[in-house]
Amino acid sequence: MSPNPNARPHRRTRLAAILATLGLGLAAGLAHAAPLPAVVDKVLLQQPSVRSAQALLRAAEAQVVQVRSDFLPSVGLSYRNSDSRDETLGTPIDRNVRRTDATVRWNIFNGATDTNRLRAAGFTRDAADADLDNVLEQVAYEITENYSDLVRLRQLITSLQATIASQERVEANVAHRVDAGRIASSELDLMRVRLIQNRTLLGQLRAQLGTAEYRYRLLTGEAPDSLVAPSILPAPALAGADPVDALVERIHERNPRLRAALQRTAARQADVGAARGLFFPSVDLSYSKRLDNTTIPVPTADTQRAAQLGVNLDIPLGGKNIGRHTEAVERHQAAQADADDLMMKVSKDITDLYRQYTEARGIAPQLEQRVAAAQRVASAYELHFEAGRRSLNDLSIAQGDLFDAQRNLVDNRAQQTTLQAQLLGLAGELREALRSRYRPAPIAPELLGTRYESPALAAAPAHVVEAAPAPQIELIEPAASVAPAIRARIDAWTSAWTAGNFDAYRALYTTDFQPGKGRSTADWEAERRQRVTQAKSPRIRIDNLTTRSSDASRVVVQFTQHYTAAQYKDTVQKQLEWVKADGQWKIARETASPARPAKAPAAE
Repeated sequence: MSPNPNARPHRRTRLAAILATLGLGLAAGLAHAAPLPAVVDKVLLQQPSVRSAQALLRAAEAQVVQVRSDFLPSVGLSYRNSDSRDETLGTPIDRNVRRTDATVRWNIFNGATDTNRLRAAGFTRDAADADLDNVLEQVAYEITENYSDLVRLRQLITSLQATIASQERVEANVAHRVDAGRIASSELDLMRVRLIQNRTLLGQLRAQLGTAEYRYRLLTGEAPDSLVAPSILPAPALAGADPVDALVERIHERNPRLRAALQRTAARQADVGAARGLFFPSVDLSYSKRLDNTTIPVPTADTQRAAQLGVNLDIPLGGKNIGRHTEAVERHQAAQADADDLMMKVSKDITDLYRQYTEARGIAPQLEQRVAAAQRVASAYELHFEAGRRSLNDLSIAQGDLFDAQRNLVDNRAQQTTLQAQLLGLAGELREALRSRYRPAPIAPELLGTRYESPALAAAPAHVVEAAPAPQIELIEPAASVAPAIRARIDAWTSAWTAGNFDAYRALYTTDFQPGKGRSTADWEAERRQRVTQAKSPRIRIDNLTTRSSDASRVVVQFTQHYTAAQYKDTVQKQLEWVKADGQWKIARETASPARPAKAPAAE
């Protein structure tokens, strides 16, 4: 990656326009959520570190202008007005002299010192430009990290509050039993110990949340209201046998810090050339001309008009220039070593972050399954405790396991976002990714509670429409062979459709979903948006549902769909092809055909 002194990276004066807020929220109360790209776009250029980097870039550009001026000649104009007392042939005379002289001086050779100084200034300017890119990426990451941490802490507090409420309910039940003499008082002490532990943890989380909110205000200048969990869609798969090697190579090419370090190394190399030029003689061409000479009284002889052309040759002596050259060489070697060290550090960071991100992303679906399972266990153990078939210790452990599962899920979501943001920041692509690949990804409120509920409610939050009847869904119980995850996604699909929530409906399809029949994805989205959002009192009934799969990442579902709306109804045979995308099942292909006619009953 050899830097080009004549190439200057394009400077965007503003980030991309604010993305429209997508319609996925944590609950119905978050009607005006603040998406992460809007926050970054609003406050990025206001940060002191960004303003400092911008000022240093302008200073480097001014230095280039200064060095370029050394290639031009210097022009001088002098005027003299003097009074003197002269003596001519023993007679004193008071004389006034007024003279005007013009001079042009031009250095025509200095061992290419000025040329190398200009190259060094150009590389320094490009390094300052890369530094500005790096600062912008760092600030964007800092905002992303703080934003994600705020959402994480709020979700943890919500989960812990639900756990505490459940424990308080159990505590009241235990206290009633103790008062009735049915169980020992030590059981009540056990419950109170668990409550004190969780209330202490809740206080710690609230303290961390207060610190995070204050930091958010410092960064953005506004209160952290209505934040929604952020997510960035993964980039297309990298070519090559090893994705880590391909990622390292790409980041080596695009990392702003590395780019700045290489530009500074090239600038120090140019400084060596400038120091070597000092060993050569300096040749100057000068031209001087007397423009006017007025002397009163006129002397016996004087020069009234004159012109002179001269060539000056200066030969440096001594060890000063040797010292300058030695200093330039050592500074170049130090800059090269710093660049090599930075490249090794970035390579190590990339590998570490990528491995962590891959593991976090791979375990994410299982964490959701763990939460759902823990919810079912905790609910069942509470019923068993009521019936006397489980001990209070069993119930307390189940409640603790549920909160641990929810905490791991929340932490995993935040970790994925921050790790991916770090990787994108290293590649200098975080701001662009926030503009083009950002998606809100809230955790369903039901997953943060203590009782298990259908994931359909999380995937398709109800769309509020005034004076409209509540959407109705009738889903015939599918065959026992249907996987629970696919069944839940079909529930979410029908719920989003009948609720008129197009954003939730669209999120269940792959990003590059191809509708077929020559239509583009944009045309399909426009058509479906109109039909989903404008339908009056829609109702869907599904029956004859069957599934088949060729591998663990692809499932084909077939069913008969009965659709009715205010003034329309139809029945079709539909096939949905589900694939694993970002750890979730999404529709990659959808086909519909006329429903098969029902078979007539056999004649007796």
